[in-house]
Amino acid sequence: MSEGSKALLAAIIAFSGWGLFPIYWKFFPELSGESLFMQRLFWSLLTLMIIIPLTGKFSTLKEILKDNRKWWLMLSAIFIASNWLAYIYAVTSGHIIEASMGYFLNPLINVLVGWLFLKEKLRKLQWPAVLLALTGVVWIALTAGLEGVPWLALFLSITFAFYGLIRKVTHVGSLEGLGFETAIVFIPFLLWWFFRGGNLSSDLHALGWKQWILALSGVITCLPLVLFAYSTRRLKLQTLGFTQYLSPSLKFICGWAIFKEQISVERWQGFMFIWAALIWYTLEGILRSKHFKKSQ
Repeated sequence: MSEGSKALLAAIIAFSGWGLFPIYWKFFPELSGESLFMQRLFWSLLTLMIIIPLTGKFSTLKEILKDNRKWWLMLSAIFIASNWLAYIYAVTSGHIIEASMGYFLNPLINVLVGWLFLKEKLRKLQWPAVLLALTGVVWIALTAGLEGVPWLALFLSITFAFYGLIRKVTHVGSLEGLGFETAIVFIPFLLWWFFRGGNLSSDLHALGWKQWILALSGVITCLPLVLFAYSTRRLKLQTLGFTQYLSPSLKFICGWAIFKEQISVERWQGFMFIWAALIWYTLEGILRSKHFKKSQ
């Protein structure tokens, strides 16, 4: 298998894993969303404490503590932890489809964040995609009322976009960066959870034999990130752009077909605008890529 094929396979596995996550988290109805979030943090931290020294990345962690990157990573830690907590809440409270909407919106939110904070130029033919997506969200809000605004979708897409922005400018590897972020947020969230009556050991006891499956949440969290980092260094952005839609598409299928979540007419109409935006955005990227090749 060629290097490019391996990278493509890694990207497909990573995005498919993220897309099928709802099935995994739904396997533990005994636990609340907050408890699952803390279990995910705990097992992820434990997994990273084993992997990072084995991969020789521990020295990078010590370097991070000596420079200003640690302050940026503290901020990115808040964004990714908030994103995880909101995502698990969405899955456990029957809002998987809304979570999928957030990740469908994410590429377009990334474009806006790059335009606002990195002064990246938004091409003229990209604006219609952004406006179509905005129309979809506004349409849902206007037709379904304020309570129908897809707050979870917006929160998930915005927090992940800002997380990506910070990680882009800090130039830190995926493993050591995630290890630092997880360690930073673990203690504050653990204290918050204990204050709310949480208990790690009692939750595991309540699960019985399923606690061993939950213990895999660290590996399941870290593995897609490692595969994603591997694929991004070896694939063209155009190819990676196609594969990233696997995740929200599979989330949507999980919510609609597997867990039978209901979708109002207004939500369907909003999704149509968002999907139209993504089609426009993707086609614009393909046409620009072909034009660039011809001009060389």
